Amino acid sequence: MTQDAQNGGEEMGFGFIRRLLASESYLLRDHLLRLNSEARHRRFGHDVSDAFISEHARGASDFGNVTFGYFVEGEIRGVAEFRPGSLMQTDNAEVAFSVEQPFVNRGIATQLMSRVIRTARNRGFRHLILVCLPENAKMQAIARHYGADLKVEDGSVVADIIPRRADYGSMVSEIIDEPLTYLHSAFDMQKRVRGAIDF
Repeated sequence: MTQDAQNGGEEMGFGFIRRLLASESYLLRDHLLRLNSEARHRRFGHDVSDAFISEHARGASDFGNVTFGYFVEGEIRGVAEFRPGSLMQTDNAEVAFSVEQPFVNRGIATQLMSRVIRTARNRGFRHLILVCLPENAKMQAIARHYGADLKVEDGSVVADIIPRRADYGSMVSEIIDEPLTYLHSAFDMQKRVRGAIDF
């Protein structure tokens, strides 16, 4: 797997990755609410309430933030959240991952990371920061896979990935993804509606 992501909507087993639209923050909320307490703790570094998650998801569509979801039958089962740093750290962005329990150990986070790295490259970010708990060996392994420098800060492991510069391939692949994002968003909505009717 290269740093560049696969084309949007490409099948990966029975799921695919695409960017969430601004109107789909509720899908991120529903995904995070489905996480068990252990997975929530890994994602946020501490225990969080349902209200906290709802507020967090509302910020997913804030300017500069990008969220990628791994979709199965119209529902998100894994997520990568890309959030630029503060005005004091304009060349840094943070990334965080979550995968629902039935879908772990399928390489989903690794593929999501590929998509996020492409986003960082194309937007000119020099550092992609991943913060995880010391016991989260899987995320540390994924970060190392992409050449991250890992260090311990305040009881957490901080991984610093330095994306390559954008090139023709990374830019074109993102341009190709955009119309597919809207197309698959419509398909996913149809699947959710059908599922609700069948239920």
